[in-house]
Amino acid sequence: MKLSKLTVLGLGVAFALSATALQAATPYNWNNTAPVKVPSAQQSNGKTVLFDVSHGGVEGNADWVIDGAFSDFADALVAEGYRVEEYRGVDLNNDGKIRFFDDRNISTQANEAIITYDAIKHADVFVLAETNRPFTLSEQQALETFIAAGKGIFFVADHYDADRNLNTWDATEVFNGYNRSDLSKYNLGGAYGDWRNPKSAQQGWLVENFGIRFRFNGVDYKQGVSGVEPASQTEGLTQGVAPILMAAGATLAIVDGQKAKGLVYFAETDNPTKWKYAKDSGLYFGGEAEGPYVAIAKSGAGKAAFIGDSSPIEDATPKYRRQDNGNTKKTYPGWTDPGHASVLSVNIINWLATPESYTHFDGANGRTPGRVTPVPMTSEEMFDPNNGQPWSNPSNGFNPWDTDTYKDNSFNAPYGQGQVDPDPDPDPTPGTAVSVADALAATTGTELVVQGKVTDAVNGIYGLLLTDLNNPAVSINVKLESNQRADFNPQLNPEILGKTLLVTGKRNSYMGEPGIRYVTDLVIAPSALSVAQALATAQGETITLTGKVKAPLNSIYALVLSDLSDDSTTINIKLESSQRAEFSPQLNPSILDETLVITGKRDSYMSQPGIRNVSEIAKASSTSPDPDPNLDMTVSEVLAKSNGTPVVVAGTITSAINNIYALELSDPNAPGNKLYIKLESSQRATYSPQLNPALLGKKLRVTGVKNDYMSQPGVRNVTELTLLD
Repeated sequence: MKLSKLTVLGLGVAFALSATALQAATPYNWNNTAPVKVPSAQQSNGKTVLFDVSHGGVEGNADWVIDGAFSDFADALVAEGYRVEEYRGVDLNNDGKIRFFDDRNISTQANEAIITYDAIKHADVFVLAETNRPFTLSEQQALETFIAAGKGIFFVADHYDADRNLNTWDATEVFNGYNRSDLSKYNLGGAYGDWRNPKSAQQGWLVENFGIRFRFNGVDYKQGVSGVEPASQTEGLTQGVAPILMAAGATLAIVDGQKAKGLVYFAETDNPTKWKYAKDSGLYFGGEAEGPYVAIAKSGAGKAAFIGDSSPIEDATPKYRRQDNGNTKKTYPGWTDPGHASVLSVNIINWLATPESYTHFDGANGRTPGRVTPVPMTSEEMFDPNNGQPWSNPSNGFNPWDTDTYKDNSFNAPYGQGQVDPDPDPDPTPGTAVSVADALAATTGTELVVQGKVTDAVNGIYGLLLTDLNNPAVSINVKLESNQRADFNPQLNPEILGKTLLVTGKRNSYMGEPGIRYVTDLVIAPSALSVAQALATAQGETITLTGKVKAPLNSIYALVLSDLSDDSTTINIKLESSQRAEFSPQLNPSILDETLVITGKRDSYMSQPGIRNVSEIAKASSTSPDPDPNLDMTVSEVLAKSNGTPVVVAGTITSAINNIYALELSDPNAPGNKLYIKLESSQRATYSPQLNPALLGKKLRVTGVKNDYMSQPGVRNVTELTLLD
């Protein structure tokens, strides 16, 4: 396999802090203050909404905090007059910080990430979003007392197996009050009691208190669940609500129609599909028999509401890094989806925050009862396809029950830099992009990054045809903006034909066919993923990745590959018999620390994330010689090149650009000619003029790909930087 050095080096995205900064910091002090959002005195309605993060909502890619990916939701509530707070627990030792400890195995009462009625009783509504840790019996009692006081709880779940922190619990299980497994280890005893699957729809904390349970299904229907009940039957909550996006979620089953009723169901004309990673059939019945996607409950003085997916109410502004690997999170801009889950969510909060004297949906005074779900628990839901194991095995030393293992700048981590400013212009990567086929299934208005191959011009110079990488018969039209046509329209630049592009834009139509419009970014896709990116890809995908050989594994049969930017992020590579003599560190110790480019199938190996069926493997250093310094391009020469052209350019550093994220490179013989060089995260400490002003005026060589940055000519995907002075 012949790959340029450009395509195989420096594509990692992991975030790192300097050792000096970590040693100087005090652990668990960096993120002490929980955010609060307050309306003006004129707007205030005197009510408070608490968003819980004491039991989860920040694991994996989830970021359900009021100053992160639930910020649009929180801001909409502030506009309604609510005071909005983040709830973290109780500071038992009065040290100014709230710590989570594993109270299953620690005998002392050290865990402060707990829910007590006294701590939440000042609120009118408590939002539980993708809770990923079981409640103790006393916490369940606190929630019951909260409801009995006439208050409301909003339960936001997701599909079964949304075990984001890999502790074997997802929100459907936590809310129901039992794990899907019936193994003896889930009879926790003590403060928790018995959490084994009772195999009965009538048993469990949620159904006993609210007459409803979350199903263990996993359903996709991005077109929008369209069976929206009339407002006259839903306490007015569905007024102005259109079909609601479901990007892999769960439904619920109503067991007691006087306590619970559905707001949104699958219509008979809807054609939902099984979520592709579901461990069982995923979709049990379809239609109304699948149970409601959104529901409410009235049980005594208080109220509750339920939704089976976070996607329709989240936004694309995550605050924290991932706890398991420190990578940037990717959340979905569902709050602006045309289905108006945003309208429904605000309606729900307003209803939950309003005390009312009736106690059940008993048909009196227009309180329409709910329709009991015909089969509220299927035989599939009585058994655990994971056999008590997590979604996948934790790696990188991560232990979901030990916050000392959480990566920097993740919620509950020991160290960080306060609220991390995300890169305001991140490069899209294949690991975060959807296929052309998935883009075609997305609803109109969805913002997305699509990966596909350029196969034709569309409408002369004004667009291009993007074809699915796995199915040449599936294509989508892309409308190019005027400044993009010279480089990316095949009629103007035939060299772009056959290239794989990452297109950032909005799902729409173009030339009467499905399309992508309002394109904000076009990037030629890197041909190799970093190890961190490879870990984020789905099992079964064939990928090409690059990394450094860290150690032998399983004698001569495999190796451990580490991320080029973070040695602690690793993946296991199973070697084929013909590859072992050259690439097994056990047989060939000289391969240690070599950078490899590997193509294979994403899978697991030795019970850890891995690559199997390796079809190609090569040293990166053997794929292309180092650039000849005598062949460096000038900035002026690069400006004349098309976007997507690999370049090695030398020039003078003249300014920092976009804070720490980039630099300006000028042509010393034509100072008016400039390029913006986008720096990768691992390069900023050394090469950002904002962090290192002594760089100004120095001569720098840059290896990367010609591409615009911040709407200016630039170089992205930078793999090498060398000071020439």
